[in-house]
Amino acid sequence: MSSRREQLAWEARWSRPTALAAFAAIGFVIVAIVVVAKVVGGTGGDSELLRHVDQHRSAELISSILQAIGVGLLAAPLYYLFRSAKARSERMRGQLVGVVIAAPLFLAALAILSGVSTLHAASDFVSNEVPRLMAKGVALNSDHANEIAKETISEAPLRSLAAGFGLGGQLGFLVAMVYTCLYAMRVGLLPRFWGSLGIALGAVSFIFFQFAMLWFVYLGLLLIGRIPGGKPPAWESGEAIPWPTPGDKAAADLTPEANGELESPAEDPKDPTGKGQSQ
Repeated sequence: MSSRREQLAWEARWSRPTALAAFAAIGFVIVAIVVVAKVVGGTGGDSELLRHVDQHRSAELISSILQAIGVGLLAAPLYYLFRSAKARSERMRGQLVGVVIAAPLFLAALAILSGVSTLHAASDFVSNEVPRLMAKGVALNSDHANEIAKETISEAPLRSLAAGFGLGGQLGFLVAMVYTCLYAMRVGLLPRFWGSLGIALGAVSFIFFQFAMLWFVYLGLLLIGRIPGGKPPAWESGEAIPWPTPGDKAAADLTPEANGELESPAEDPKDPTGKGQSQ
């Protein structure tokens, strides 16, 4: 009982900071996208991309840092939900908490390493490859120039390291999102719809990572009690309150009480009128 009270106290203490972290994560990523769009928006190929990046190096670096902060902040709501579900389920594997925390941090490292690698590629391309292309009379927006720019990006320092962090982060985020949402739904912390949506978005986060991030807006609103209907009962009880299955609902509908059918008093065989003896 004391451990349950301690867990509820911990959840109450950290619910608002965790929600703010979730909202801040979305905000940082949106700002990062806006910043980088102004730098590279409308580019016709890798050649033009690298030349634009070289002209706006500060914006590229700022965008990478903002994206890293935003993605890294997702570790807070993921850990909060994981710990809350773990406290209500003995079947959860607590060892996976490392994946839950590390996955967003790996993705944050990916953002920084990719940004630095792209800056290095842009500098190398503009300083070395562009003069050679111009000396040969090759247009900078031609297919050949774009192919050279693509090779420069792939061979840039830190690119392979960034790919390693990216693969680990994406796999870890998939596991963390799917596993955490699954058990949070099972113990009643997440409604079936939002739990299932979180599982689905986690499974496709390789392709639609931005959509997976938007799911954390709901989680933040849930933690501060801004969802219609309030938090599910499992949050207040400190124990698992699973959602009824369709079979449970069907069984409940078949009970006499559910149908308004109450048993009538047994009739006395000696008194067929059912009125009983008068006193």
